Amino acid sequence: MLKVDQVHVIRHKVLVEGRSQRQVAKEFGISRVTVRKYIEEAVPIRKETGPRGRPVWEKVGPRIDALLTESKDWTGAKQQLTGTRLHELLVGEGHQVGVTLVKEAVAEWKRRRREVFVPLTYRPGDLAEVDFFEVLVDIEGRRRKAWLFLMRLMYSGRDFAWIYERQDQISFLDGHVRAFAHFGGVAVRLAYDNLKPAVVRILVGGERALTSRFAALASHYLFEPCFCRPGEGHDKGGVEARGKAVRRQVLTPILGGHPKPTINRHLKTDN
Repeated sequence: MLKVDQVHVIRHKVLVEGRSQRQVAKEFGISRVTVRKYIEEAVPIRKETGPRGRPVWEKVGPRIDALLTESKDWTGAKQQLTGTRLHELLVGEGHQVGVTLVKEAVAEWKRRRREVFVPLTYRPGDLAEVDFFEVLVDIEGRRRKAWLFLMRLMYSGRDFAWIYERQDQISFLDGHVRAFAHFGGVAVRLAYDNLKPAVVRILVGGERALTSRFAALASHYLFEPCFCRPGEGHDKGGVEARGKAVRRQVLTPILGGHPKPTINRHLKTDN
């Protein structure tokens, strides 16, 4: 059974890059029947009674992350901790772990911590940024807190905004579907904070464990989810700045109306 991210890659190669199913099957070492199956269904259906465990990684993973984090205090630029040396340290502590697993963990840990700079210029359709913003609205004479879902295309500066009563996963997913329908297409990459509707937890090395429904959405629409570093909101400064502007320019003075869709009709989704 392939994972959701593997299915995403297979579908992207065939449906977006135009590769043949035969080529993709050969590249991944799977049958064409399997490739065709996942072209037709966006989300793999697990047949096992439970997830496959990783007992070795569950025991040694936190220790690997701790040693790599601490290593900056007892290593230098020219005397860095290698995967082989880390494996020796772990074995010396009594851990039973293979050197290959340790080397892969070190490579992933370093890759996830490389500084990523967001370009000031963008290619058409390459990147969109997404976020929620807290706003106030008047409904039936009562002032209430609501949430503004905002998706911004970084090349054109075109926006889609929609107000929801809650910042939950249903609103999060519904906002994507409405935005894609409004734009008439889907950006290659979408950038997010580490929102609970999208991310279950941040794993060792900075990898994200996605919620099942968000992973299914990404696989269906074939976009790549990208996440900002924790506490680094400027990584997606475009949507941050636009969200503040929408609150001040469109939602000031505070809008009111009934029913709720009346409020959404006041939002200008294009600049």
